[in-house]
Amino acid sequence: MAITYLIDLSCPVKAHVRTSKMLRLLYQRDRAHEALNKARKRNPQVAAAEVKVLVSLKDSTGKPSLAATNAADVISRFSELDVQSHHCRQCQARVIPQAFGCRGEIEFPISLRAEAWLMGLVHGQASDPTPKMLLSYLASNGIVGHRPKEMRHVPGIFFESNKSLTRRYASGEKLSIDQVLELLFLTEKISPRHARFLLGMFDLYEGNLPLDGDLNSFSGVRVFEKTADGRAVSRAGVRTESDALDDRSLREIKQFFYAMLMACELDAELKVSL
Repeated sequence: MAITYLIDLSCPVKAHVRTSKMLRLLYQRDRAHEALNKARKRNPQVAAAEVKVLVSLKDSTGKPSLAATNAADVISRFSELDVQSHHCRQCQARVIPQAFGCRGEIEFPISLRAEAWLMGLVHGQASDPTPKMLLSYLASNGIVGHRPKEMRHVPGIFFESNKSLTRRYASGEKLSIDQVLELLFLTEKISPRHARFLLGMFDLYEGNLPLDGDLNSFSGVRVFEKTADGRAVSRAGVRTESDALDDRSLREIKQFFYAMLMACELDAELKVSL
């Protein structure tokens, strides 16, 4: 189980395979490969057709349900998308340098370390206006964190911790990590303008970076370079440089923020789903 996101930049791939189907095929392929790898640890000779896979399908009413199939069938169906992979080689929307790298995932359970890092992005000083702005935005948009809080009732599945981190301000107002999670991951679509707002709110955005110099020369910043006709036209960064102490959850959440930056700079929506 994972949070899935996609930089929805128009491209030749999506002209042939609609976005929703592309995500479904990628998800099913990943599950088939997981099942096949697990089966081959027990029996290296097992055929893909012998490995059962449960995939989510929608019935005629659009209601999702689980259906049993096998790894060979899933991989065969993926060929419809696989033949379009050559279009991805020069795509600017690749968060991960591979075919269909415009899609990424944050796997469950999310670690307490990652939640604490997210909470730490919101400044806590009384003189800083950011918390007040964020709390006002959350209240105006009805973001109270109910769904992440409910997900914690299933221990160890969605979150490492079954308790929500909370910060109380001098004003008496409280900010819960569940509100932050809902803000980031339960909005379904993040527009370029909203992405820029969020990156600024969490003090992660670094814009108008100089075009000269190596992309890795900007200390503490992961840089995205937008190009046109083979030339760099802009550079912007996000303050999510990796750390040796980062766990899987934190690495994947930092990657998500980089995808948010890319979507913002490419003027594309970032689609997010559970």
